[in-house]
Amino acid sequence: MPIRDLEFVDISGEEQIAASETSSESFDRVEFARQALDLLKPAQTTVAICEGRARVHVQSGRQWGRRAGARWVMLSVPPLASRRAIALAIAGLATPEDGSKPYVLDVLFSAPPP
Repeated sequence: MPIRDLEFVDISGEEQIAASETSSESFDRVEFARQALDLLKPAQTTVAICEGRARVHVQSGRQWGRRAGARWVMLSVPPLASRRAIALAIAGLATPEDGSKPYVLDVLFSAPPP
């Protein structure tokens, strides 16, 4: 039986503060997260988005039975999460070789909410 390889995405500084940010702005937060994932398109990654409770939370692990480097990600988005909190969490899924994190953040922060 394989050992579950879990990891928590390490967020620090500004990203950690943003994860708890809330907003009274009215928009579909799950759809916003989907749009952000469509922009980022993290390679070899299966993402599940669910409604969270207190703060934006990302958990990931190795996807067993797939090729090396494949991973799964669970993104929890609370009903009052700010666009910034969601965008920073999703941008954190970018790999260093992607180089797309600044681009994704720029597009998400300038786009109107869904």
